[in-house]
Amino acid sequence: MSQQIKIYDIAGAAGVSLATVSRVLNHPEKVKEATRNKVLRIIKEKGYKPNANARGLASRKSTTVAIVIPKISRASVAEMIQGIDDSAKKFGYTLRLFIAEAGLNKDFWGEVVASSVDGILLMNDEVTQEVVSGLKSTPVPVVFINQLPPSDEFGSVGLDYENAAYQVTKLMIERGNKDIMFISTEHKYTVNDMKERGYRRAMQEAGLPENIIYTSGDININEKDFKEILAKGAPDVAIAVRDSIAISFMNVAQNMGYKVPDQVQVIGFQNTRYAVLSNPKLTCVDTPVYEIGAKAMAYLTELMTGRANKANSNVLIDYQIVWRESTRNE
Repeated sequence: MSQQIKIYDIAGAAGVSLATVSRVLNHPEKVKEATRNKVLRIIKEKGYKPNANARGLASRKSTTVAIVIPKISRASVAEMIQGIDDSAKKFGYTLRLFIAEAGLNKDFWGEVVASSVDGILLMNDEVTQEVVSGLKSTPVPVVFINQLPPSDEFGSVGLDYENAAYQVTKLMIERGNKDIMFISTEHKYTVNDMKERGYRRAMQEAGLPENIIYTSGDININEKDFKEILAKGAPDVAIAVRDSIAISFMNVAQNMGYKVPDQVQVIGFQNTRYAVLSNPKLTCVDTPVYEIGAKAMAYLTELMTGRANKANSNVLIDYQIVWRESTRNE
């Protein structure tokens, strides 16, 4: 029964914040005696047993940082973690990885907070009100990676995706293309919404009709969608929010007899290793995920050590368009 009790249950029963329970567990000297005793009494009554590893971290001398990600299978996530790790090694920091495949629910977030880390790098692209509430009660600095924070109380390191999508769409329009398709995901992600806004702005400025489709990240599903779309004809250009989706679209188009880039040009976002393994090689808006990870770790270090006065700065990383064989040289 004790394993079912979570840190949120203790906080609720005691009428205190998650941060207070975390302090009682890890830094009891920082909590008023009356509050501390109340929390400890409820912990005993409910039989709550904190994670042994988390409790052990309270006495460590090294700095530990939590990385929270939605899943580790994406190539961009792996490269970003490498940037974080290389930067963390320079400071002698230890990293703990938390994978929120089921979402950032209160139990998951409670375990992150209870693990006694000194800072959190949040890579999850879906931030609900429940998550925001948890963030506000977190006793350590939090930096959002590759996304905008839900409020100006938090800082971030990422790309100006709206401007990047605007610029690449505008360039393709200037090259004489009129039918430009934008491929996004059915699942809503903040960075994809930003890319879509940039695309819409460029098309509206040029007085061209928007052509937006939403598909799954699952190749078995999106290939079926792409076949139905391409059966009606190919656009001049297809811009996809991810390399994997762009390559999937390109493969389907070529299998149906369309020539890339002569009949349809394809552009991806990210510039992962898959972009240079595709045939033809994929033109991309380069997202320097390694640099984003490294700078996010450096920024979090400034917050943890008190060298940064504010936690609400949004650090933007420069981007570039990497032109390859999936677009024409015009």
